[in-house]
Amino acid sequence: MRVVTTETLARGYGTETIRIRQNHHENKVRFVEGKHFFKVIGDELKNLRVALNYSQNPVSPKARSLILWTERGAARHAKMLETDQAWAFFEKLEDSYFRQKEQQP
Repeated sequence: MRVVTTETLARGYGTETIRIRQNHHENKVRFVEGKHFFKVIGDELKNLRVALNYSQNPVSPKARSLILWTERGAARHAKMLETDQAWAFFEKLEDSYFRQKEQQP
């Protein structure tokens, strides 16, 4: 399953990461873990940090957890932000990132 970080959503949606986090916090009942997002903690976070060490998106050594958004979670955030930029970026994610897996044999 393909996922995106809070930072990626914020950049693409033209907002601050705090806004994505606030929307999540203020609408907890609308986000289901495993369906809209995954929370990475503990050993899984350590392993992810090592795996991404040399990538363009390293995980901060100070992070105690990391939220990764699914396509459905990203869509909820676009809907909450309700801006043209958010919808345009979500459409790009949908077409070129989330749907990419379906086009591969």
